[in-house]
Amino acid sequence: MSIVRARRIAGVLTTVWSIWALFVPTPQVSVAPEGPPQPSNSVLTEPAGYLETEHFISGKANVYAPTGTWTADGRWRKEVVERGLPYKTRLIVNRPADPRKFNGTVWVEWLNVSTGADVAPSFAQARDRILDSGAAWVGVSAQRAGVEAAKRLNPERYGSLDIARDALSYDIYSQAGKAVRTRPQLLGGLRPRRVIAVGESQSAFRMTTYVNAFAPTTGVYDGYLIHSRFARAAPLAADGFMSDLAPRIRQDIDVPVFQLQTESDLGGWEAVRQPDRGNVHTWEVAGAAHADVYTVEASFGWETNSTAVAELLGCARPVNDFPFHYAANAAYAALERWVRRGIRPASAPPLEIVDDWIQRDADGNAKGGLRLPDIDVPVAAHSGQGNTGLTGGFFCVLFGTTVPFSDARLAELYPTHEAYVAAYTAKADAALKAGFMTRADRDAAVAAAQAADVP
Repeated sequence: MSIVRARRIAGVLTTVWSIWALFVPTPQVSVAPEGPPQPSNSVLTEPAGYLETEHFISGKANVYAPTGTWTADGRWRKEVVERGLPYKTRLIVNRPADPRKFNGTVWVEWLNVSTGADVAPSFAQARDRILDSGAAWVGVSAQRAGVEAAKRLNPERYGSLDIARDALSYDIYSQAGKAVRTRPQLLGGLRPRRVIAVGESQSAFRMTTYVNAFAPTTGVYDGYLIHSRFARAAPLAADGFMSDLAPRIRQDIDVPVFQLQTESDLGGWEAVRQPDRGNVHTWEVAGAAHADVYTVEASFGWETNSTAVAELLGCARPVNDFPFHYAANAAYAALERWVRRGIRPASAPPLEIVDDWIQRDADGNAKGGLRLPDIDVPVAAHSGQGNTGLTGGFFCVLFGTTVPFSDARLAELYPTHEAYVAAYTAKADAALKAGFMTRADRDAAVAAAQAADVP
């Protein structure tokens, strides 16, 4: 298919799906009381010229049950079993302060509640790309745990919020996207041209269910980034993180769906792998962990390291410090281009997995997968697996490990500093050309290699 034809088709599909969106109720919108929201990303966004605001939305949502047999192909149908349950929740907005810098894209992140409170892990990883591009970002508090935690932390501000149960989350998320499209006051008068959904980890489980069961009849979103979904989908009406269903993304989806997976996310993944075909695309990133040092740095606003994070979390081994955010930034850029211009991302080979085990080289790094320069010109063994909690912390499992090479091994690999920099630069250039790194990340990575004490 020619690029011109692909762009025309992308435009037609957006128009058709926007007609479906007319049937999604538009919630009531009000401005939240003055003060910083919980969680606030302003420490990351204000230096980039962004404003952070918070709005409350309210409306009525339905509860659904499956119809027919839900199979692994993801072509799921549903029916309403409870209608019109009231809810009230909030949206956290970060937008360019200068309207001229807005690029027309809004990323709508399903806030993650795995810690018991709302956090924005996908924004944490891809913040550089979002802010550099001039996009807006909206965090949706779609689940009960998020609003209940906010109410405990600030009952005066959030006391009126209420989500009866997580079964309402799917309609809440649709209505949040509809509000972003149709209520300019949410974005300070900015009018979006593209609204793209994103969810990470537990939110990715729910996004998987949303895409398979809701996207064909809502049409609110122009594309989806499903970030670290493992293999399971979330339940439709029952409580809990995940269901027993391990589906593929439905192949007949009419807008782009980009799956971004780390090494930590691959338990049972082989059963739901699917080719880069139609509107479904996947990157599996070698060396990457579900969460890492960069994630923690976003939460605290200062630089840290593998050992310090391990001590903070009570992990048995230093946690992963691989620059997965390079791939995350590239994925956001690639999906935005796909939605905007109809140009699908470059494909990357899958990670090599045998009997659910990632195959590794002699240094401990994964074989196959999307390969950034830090995995092809390594100075450490990076894994999304292999950590445990000394103090019983489950989250250590998600943070993987990084083990620096010995001086002897570095000298064996790179006889001189110049040899290391040359090899690293060549791989960074190749990743940039393939679309696996942005120009800004390529330049920053090469500068870091030049400054590194290697060998």
